[in-house]
Amino acid sequence: MTVLGLETATTTCSAAVVTEGGVAAEAHLHVPRVHARRLTPLVEDVLAHAECLPDDEEAGDRLAALDGIAVSMGPGSYTGLRIGVSTAKGWALAHNIPVAGIPSLEAHCARLLPFAAPGEVVCGLIDARRDDVYAAAYRVSAATDGASDRDLISHAETTALSVEDLPDWLGSVPERLWVVGDGGEKSRPVLRTAFDASLSVLAPADLPPSAAAVARRGRSRLLNGEADRLARLEPLYVKDVHATPAPPPL
Repeated sequence: MTVLGLETATTTCSAAVVTEGGVAAEAHLHVPRVHARRLTPLVEDVLAHAECLPDDEEAGDRLAALDGIAVSMGPGSYTGLRIGVSTAKGWALAHNIPVAGIPSLEAHCARLLPFAAPGEVVCGLIDARRDDVYAAAYRVSAATDGASDRDLISHAETTALSVEDLPDWLGSVPERLWVVGDGGEKSRPVLRTAFDASLSVLAPADLPPSAAAVARRGRSRLLNGEADRLARLEPLYVKDVHATPAPPPL
């Protein structure tokens, strides 16, 4: 199964094509507020460079050759999420391709699976402005039933909360606590007080969000028949959307 992944939940705008053999092509832009005009060109680039897809066809034909689309569905930037989810739904509808919405923090935390040991907790934090963060935490499971890969098990549900409330929300973390995401640095002092020696905070530049991680999670779900119904696939905002009306023209 060949899957296109889209990541637009943060300042990262990313697209990737993933197959059974791994990442066929991936492109990133780490620039704020470019998603609306740069996502489609990024997708066209990765489709053109993915050798698993026809190389002598138009972009629409290469899209039609995909087996699925996975999109980062939130939480994160309201605008970025709307762009990513609406783009994925439009292409899925136009080319009759199944789509899977992947929680943004789950995909981000999954990047630690090759490094975190079973029993350790990976916490994803996205800066939600002021003293707030979007947060989700997962415990790394051991491989079971003959599976060769570890996986993530929910440790603390996705939410939006104040940095000061993070220790109570996380609860007991008997093993190491990994923290990823651009909300990690501002949360470090509070988490260090609560967890001290077991804490490892990764710099956002060292482990940014990745469309390939979204595509991998989506590919697993699509292989298991867990495609989303397009009519029900909506961004996971977590916090209420507060739109500011434009001022009346003078």
